[in-house]
Amino acid sequence: MSRQWREVKTFPDRDIVRFVSPRDFKTKFPSTRIIIDGTECPVMKPKSPIAQQSTFSTYKNRNTIKLLVGATPGGLINYLSPAYGGSTSDRQICEKSNLFSICDKGDSIMADKGFNVQDLFAPYDVSINIPTFFRKKNRMTGKTVLKDRAISSKRVQLIKF
Repeated sequence: MSRQWREVKTFPDRDIVRFVSPRDFKTKFPSTRIIIDGTECPVMKPKSPIAQQSTFSTYKNRNTIKLLVGATPGGLINYLSPAYGGSTSDRQICEKSNLFSICDKGDSIMADKGFNVQDLFAPYDVSINIPTFFRKKNRMTGKTVLKDRAISSKRVQLIKF
């Protein structure tokens, strides 16, 4: 599927993304160009033990393929990575994807806390908006809680699609 989509220019430029973004997004997250999330699709159990191991997802407790899906704040699906076995982490998919090369300097990517990949995008001057996560004993400030709620509420738009 990613090969077919590669032929179509589905990654609109920054001005178009901003123009079609919801008003609330424009004010709170003006540089957000893409919202990403990992998606797992179930597959039949492969006969090969090696294939079984690479496709087994401990999160879903079954054999799956996993891919990275991206959407603009306005709802256009604008990125699909190649599919990987269900045991592949979100970080590994980000490392293997070409997402760095299609983002422009100053862009921002919104993701959930599983995408702790700021170090991968920093050399390209692309920032990652993810909710803060702490160990049990640490407390968040009120400002951090409000920022995290804003990120989470906007990121949910991708899950709805």
